[in-house]
Amino acid sequence: MELTIAREGSELRPEGSIDLVSRQQLVDAGLEVLQHSHALTLNMKGVDFMDSVGLGALVELGKKASAQGSRFAVVEPSPTVQRVLAVTGLADAWLPTLDR
Repeated sequence: MELTIAREGSELRPEGSIDLVSRQQLVDAGLEVLQHSHALTLNMKGVDFMDSVGLGALVELGKKASAQGSRFAVVEPSPTVQRVLAVTGLADAWLPTLDR
């Protein structure tokens, strides 16, 4: 399973799988954005797999953003990501209304 991450400003667009192998890659990219911006948006339309470890990465980034007063959002979730966020109750916290 592989993950590539494109960046445009404060938006990251991961593509592929977010799991034990790729988790730290996403966290590092998100922390880099938060060092230079007051917002982090994860466009998740290209994520085809995300397990509990991947969810943990999102939680870590969300907490970091909140701790420094930055905005954190997940947009355009793939069906896989949307399902994980809905089951865990995090969709209400991170997804703009239009993405649900």
